[in-house]
Parts: sequence; C-alpha cells; structure tokens
Amino acid sequence: MADSKPSNRPATSHGVPEGSSSVGPAAGPSSTEVARRQLQAALRVADVTAGRLDKLMATAYGQERVFAVTGYLSHALYHLLESAPWIALQARLGLLARLRASSNKAAGPSKPAAAAPSRLLALSALMSETRYTLRLLGLVPLWTWGSGELKSPHPDRAIHILTLLQVVSNVLYQALENAGFLAAKGIISKKFLDRWGGIDKWYLWSTRAWFGHIFLQFFVLWRLRVLRAARRAAAAAAGGEKQAIDAESEAAETRAWTKSLVNNVCWTPLCLHWCAEEGLGFPASLTGVVSFMAGAWGVFDLWKATA
Repeated sequence: MADSKPSNRPATSHGVPEGSSSVGPAAGPSSTEVARRQLQAALRVADVTAGRLDKLMATAYGQERVFAVTGYLSHALYHLLESAPWIALQARLGLLARLRASSNKAAGPSKPAAAAPSRLLALSALMSETRYTLRLLGLVPLWTWGSGELKSPHPDRAIHILTLLQVVSNVLYQALENAGFLAAKGIISKKFLDRWGGIDKWYLWSTRAWFGHIFLQFFVLWRLRVLRAARRAAAAAAGGEKQAIDAESEAAETRAWTKSLVNNVCWTPLCLHWCAEEGLGFPASLTGVVSFMAGAWGVFDLWKATA
C-alpha cells in the first residue's frame, strides 16, 4: 500500500523537504494556447497566399492563367476519379470496409454507387467559357504586337517575317473564335456563319489558325538556336572576355527558349487532334493534363514572381 504516514525528514523553512527543488516541473503550453498559435500560423499563411494571388491576378494575363489552371485541373481530376484504376481502388476499399464491419455486425444493404463527379466537368466548362469571354478582347493586344514588330522589327529578318506571320495567324484565330462564340450566344446572326459551314466549322478553322502559330513557333525556336550558337562562337573567337558578364542573361535566354519549346511540344498533339474534324484519337481524358503541362512552367514563373 502507499505510505500514508507523514515523513520524519526535517523540512526547510518553506515546508519543502531538504534536497528537493522548490520549483516543480515547467508546465507545457495548454491545448488552447497550442490551438491559438496554430490558428495564427494558418492565418499568416493564408494572408501571404492571398496577397500573392492578388498580385498574380492583377493583370488580365494572370487572371486568364488562373482560370486556365482551374479548368485544366478540374478536367483532369474528373477523369482521374472516373478512371478504371481509381474505381477499382474504391471498390477494394469498400470491400475491406464491409468485411471489417461484418466481423462486428451483419452487413447492411450496399449503398448505391456515388454519382459521377460531374460538378468538376461543370467547373471546367465554366472556366473555359470564361476564358472565351476574356479573349473577346484578344484582338487589341494582337494589334499592339503586330504594330510593335513593324515599328521595331527584330534584327534578324527571318524571325521578323516569322513573327509577322504569327501575328496574322493569331488574328485569324481570334477573329474566327470570337465570331463563333458570339454567334453561339445569339449576339450575332448565325445565318452568316451558316453560309460558311456553321459555328463548328468556324471553331475548327480557328483552331487551325492557332496551330499555324504553333507550327511557326518551331521555326522561330530553331532560328533563335542558330543565332545563339553563332553568338557563342563569336564570343569564343574574341577570347571570351564578356562570357562572365553575359552568363546570367545567357542562362535566362536559354531557360525562356526551353520553356517555349516545352509549351509548343505539349500543344502540338492537342492542336493536331482538334484540327481534324473527326479528331486523331487523342484521349479526351488526357486533354486537361497535357493542357496543364503546356502552361505549368509559365504559371510557376508567374507565381514565383509574386514572392
């Protein structure tokens, strides 16, 4: 049994037995204090994130990128949740849960399968339509792009010509898309579009014009690579005195070139698929993933710049 007798050891003047500390073990923070600190930390993170999002969406391009990423990821997530491996995993987990429950009580009637998460597709469609609406103003920056190239042409004639061709291709793409979108919304008459194949045909040729830009971009990237190689050779012949000075700009140029190439490579199979009236067999379940991959690097750079 526990010792219930008072101790015979002499006590100090404060009533504490000799040899023992007068200060007890330090009490740790209470659960309320821990919760308060966690809440404050979460609010600080949320505040910083909201500030960075505000900076990201301060421009029309940043807003468009946010809508694009949301649409691509919701489309990809929908097809992931509808994929056979995911459904099989859900079935296995459900079976394990029923087996575990049956050890304690009889298994109840099985619940009907959950409805397809069509809300994700609805969100993706909303983001796509929002971007169509934003691009109604897309002809204005295209005009500025073309005007700037004419006023201050690229020093390399080949790139200058390719850029002007890209401007024309993008103007056709945007004009055709705008006409199709406005006709689909009943803002302009469909009769005029029907004379030239209807709304779907206008969208088809709009996509083909966009692919023209992508196709020309491969030649732009090739020409830039040739010019960069020639510049490096000239610097090496001059003794490389300026190599240290230009190292940072050279790295930035190489990174921008690689990012543009990745973007182009990702969009090419999708555009080729969309350019064909019946498609080329590109899986619909992968369009969101590949579209996200095409712009992920650019979005990462935009997000990094908000820090």
